[in-house]
Amino acid sequence: MIVTLILILLLVVFMAFFIGLNLSNVCTFWFFKTYTGLPVAVLALIAFAAGIIFTLLFILVAKMKAPPSDAEARAAKKLEKKAKAEEKLRLAKEKQAAKEAAKEAKKNAPI
Repeated sequence: MIVTLILILLLVVFMAFFIGLNLSNVCTFWFFKTYTGLPVAVLALIAFAAGIIFTLLFILVAKMKAPPSDAEARAAKKLEKKAKAEEKLRLAKEKQAAKEAAKEAKKNAPI
C-alpha cells in the first residue's frame, strides 16, 4: 500500500517536471476557433480528458443497448432445459408403454 503511494507520488512529480520543462513548446489548435500559443502538454491533457469522457459515454450507451441480463438468460436456459427433460421423459414413457404393449400382444397372440 505504501509502495503504491510512493510510486504514484513519483509519477506525479515526474509528470510535473516533464510538463514544466516543456511549457515553452506551444502550438496552434483549432476547435471552432483558433487557439494560438497553447502549450502542448495542456493540449495532451485536454485530449486525455476528452478520451475518458467519450469512453464513458460509449460504455453507458452500450450498457443501455445490452442484451438481457445474465439472470434473464439463466432463467431462459433453465426453462429450456426443463422442457427438454420433460420431452425426454415423455418419450421414455411412450417407449416403455410400446414395449409393454408388444409383450402383451405377444402373450395374447393366437397360436
